[in-house]
Amino acid sequence: MVLEKIITIREAIRHPLWMFVIGAIVSVISLFISFLIFSESVGLFTSVLVTFIMTPFMVNLLTYEAFMTEVEIKRRIKSNFFQRHADMLLIYTAFFSGMVVALSLTFIFLPDPTVEKLFADQITEIKLIRGSFLISSTFLKIATNNIGVLVLATLFAFIFGSGAIFILSWNASVLSTAIGLTAKSIGGLSGIPVALITYLPHGVFEIMAYFLAGIAGGILSAVTMRRKTELFGVMVLDSVKVLALAILLLLVGAWIETLMISA
Repeated sequence: MVLEKIITIREAIRHPLWMFVIGAIVSVISLFISFLIFSESVGLFTSVLVTFIMTPFMVNLLTYEAFMTEVEIKRRIKSNFFQRHADMLLIYTAFFSGMVVALSLTFIFLPDPTVEKLFADQITEIKLIRGSFLISSTFLKIATNNIGVLVLATLFAFIFGSGAIFILSWNASVLSTAIGLTAKSIGGLSGIPVALITYLPHGVFEIMAYFLAGIAGGILSAVTMRRKTELFGVMVLDSVKVLALAILLLLVGAWIETLMISA
């Protein structure tokens, strides 16, 4: 595919900033293709297109990570999950950040009638979330909702390899919409700092949890396909530990979000 010709896995690891640029470009292109072809549900199909475009690259990345983990095990190199997969976490973060920045700016700069068509699905989702949490803004409700998304991200990543990209791209578009709505309501670009302060305190914990779940599930999927028994055991243990940490991060994020809603 064209993307694989533009940047290789090794180049992405060495220069993760390129993944920020790719995240921005792919998300905006997917958004406008969806608008032209799938006008009835632009938001949902944007995430589908992002997933479709990024799948070959992400599958190759997961395969590469599984191979490198196998090499470390054979050489008896002692390292934990984060040391083994720091480069992949950085790639996910850069790609996600590129999507958020590009879609947020698109939301802010385009006129309201166009924005309402492009981001209709995300706006509806935000209204549903806000309405639900305002009626019963409990810690348990928020935590349960987020853990449900975490489970989906893990399952998607395990079953489809790069399936977590769909969850991450959808969350990136929803976060971008929330930032755009807040920023536009208080002056556009000048309102971005307030929007970030509103969503990042709890959002950072939630996003990192989804990253960890996606990587754990994706690597486990790649290892299963390679049928390496020794490697599989290590990654199962890693996945259990990482998912436990991801749940802890979600609980912290839910606690912060509960405090902000009730403030």
